Amino acid sequence: MTIGVANSRGFSLFELMITVAVIGIISAIAVPAYRSYIETANMTKVTANFEEAVRLGRSTFTKDKTRIAIGLPATAPNDTAGWIAIFDKSNTSAPGGGPAFIPSTNNKDTGRGDKVTGAIGVKWKAAKTGSNPKPARLELWRPLYLSLVEQRARLEGDDIDVKIQRKP
Repeated sequence: MTIGVANSRGFSLFELMITVAVIGIISAIAVPAYRSYIETANMTKVTANFEEAVRLGRSTFTKDKTRIAIGLPATAPNDTAGWIAIFDKSNTSAPGGGPAFIPSTNNKDTGRGDKVTGAIGVKWKAAKTGSNPKPARLELWRPLYLSLVEQRARLEGDDIDVKIQRKP
């Protein structure tokens, strides 16, 4: 029979407290950095959707102009839903969930895209004839999402006007 200290197999309270403190410090640094990374990625996705819609809208207008010039019928959509279908062929979602493109009412509080989900607002305005004729135009709205500024792109034939509307 031996008398003495038995072999200790666990961790001491001091070692556990040091481990918890180290995990706390790492978490305090990592969680905000991760949140910032996710926000940046989401804002990049909204901007990419907006820029891709502008590019696709311009190429659709150009294609239609060429088709009309050579005597073929126009194929560009003549309503907002048709444009949304062109922009959202791969059925992408907005960073906050839901569709990436939604109809826009141009209401500055509720209808210029979705500032909660990051959905791009789309509005088609048909050409007007008569005493005050106006060409058809497509308006795209990048919403006030997180820290992004609101932008509006207006496409009329070959003309593209992109303008900052509001800042967060």
